[in-house]
Amino acid sequence: MIGELNETFGQRVAIPPSFYAQLDRSLVRLSPQQAEGVRQRAIAVWVVSRYLNRLGYDCAIEKSSPWNPCLQVLSDLADLQIFEEEQFLGTVECLQLPPNAEFFEIPEQAVMSDRIAYLAVAVNAEETWGAIVGFVPALNVDFPRLKIKRNKLLSRERLIDLLENAERLGRSDRLGELERYWQRHGNWSEQERLAAIAQLESALLLQSKEPLQVECAAQELESLMAHSIGGRRKIDLQLKEEELTQGDREELRSILRRIIRSLREGTDEII
Repeated sequence: MIGELNETFGQRVAIPPSFYAQLDRSLVRLSPQQAEGVRQRAIAVWVVSRYLNRLGYDCAIEKSSPWNPCLQVLSDLADLQIFEEEQFLGTVECLQLPPNAEFFEIPEQAVMSDRIAYLAVAVNAEETWGAIVGFVPALNVDFPRLKIKRNKLLSRERLIDLLENAERLGRSDRLGELERYWQRHGNWSEQERLAAIAQLESALLLQSKEPLQVECAAQELESLMAHSIGGRRKIDLQLKEEELTQGDREELRSILRRIIRSLREGTDEII
């Protein structure tokens, strides 16, 4: 743990007394037990927000559950929306990682299709500073595997790669072909678009070779398309996923291959 703290020294985010004064004012109406849970989540979100601000990203901290008076007691989430200028890049979940924890545990309720990553935040005992110690991309999180070994977390530096991919994937022209394909096999909405981007980002980050990037993304997107139908029983969703023909599957993989190559080559043209 000492080595990890030394490594985070240059990346620490100071937590000033004024922060706690503001936070405490927002918690006065809560019970002590409720307030402590919200407090820990709010600290994690604030640390991540300040760190990303240093790198030129904007964060909608006021919309985050622990900072929103209407959501503080209705949600156990620690969500944070990230923007670059006016472009929405995605939502991350910010979770405190205890000093001696061997595993990074992700609450079941925090596993959502629009999350692009789950960030582990360390806070010192005096709560005067915090730092991102690593993260897990969305593709690596699935039921029931919600515990990740501490030493398997990706470094905070890789988070920038994830956000850069989010910026490029977020361009409307880049996903046009995927949207048209999706509309033939499922329901396309803003929620589905964000979920598709999250899975593509994770595949690009976790896999170094194009065939694996394509296949990982394709399998996740096929499942998302099936579930986007909505209002069906689980067995119906499984049947819907099985309805994809071999030609459909090959078409999806061709689309993803073009998207990935356009990202690698730095072009906007994918057809």
